[in-house]
Amino acid sequence: MLLCVTIALADTGTDTGTPVDGAPPVADAGLGLLAYVGDTVSLNGHASSDPEGAQVSYAWTQVGGPEVTLEKASTADPQFTIEAPGTLRFELVVNDGTQDSEGDRVEIVVAQRSFGGDPEGCSTPGDPSLIAAFSALALLARRLR
Repeated sequence: MLLCVTIALADTGTDTGTPVDGAPPVADAGLGLLAYVGDTVSLNGHASSDPEGAQVSYAWTQVGGPEVTLEKASTADPQFTIEAPGTLRFELVVNDGTQDSEGDRVEIVVAQRSFGGDPEGCSTPGDPSLIAAFSALALLARRLR
């Protein structure tokens, strides 16, 4: 005896990879960085996109940390010079000509350069550059998850 079975697959409504008309653009503010006082830093929003392929415009704002002057804040890669240690936070919103994305944030951990130290050149406990380095590593690990 031969038994035939037909299986019908129901449409689950899952994403097929095709863009949805009217979907908002997606901001990507890049990865966090470790920097030092006196450095000039560039942010990176080049991974931002629009699901329909429209070109996006950029709007960066500083939302935390010691104040800096953000140059070219309406480009994918604005820059600034760091004048004080701390954690700087920036938010990127992109627009596809009709709607804004949700904001995406990035943190820049800033340490003071230290040219002193012990004769061996080793860092001492509580050294701001070590604290900043470990903070930046934790930030990157969290961002990569």
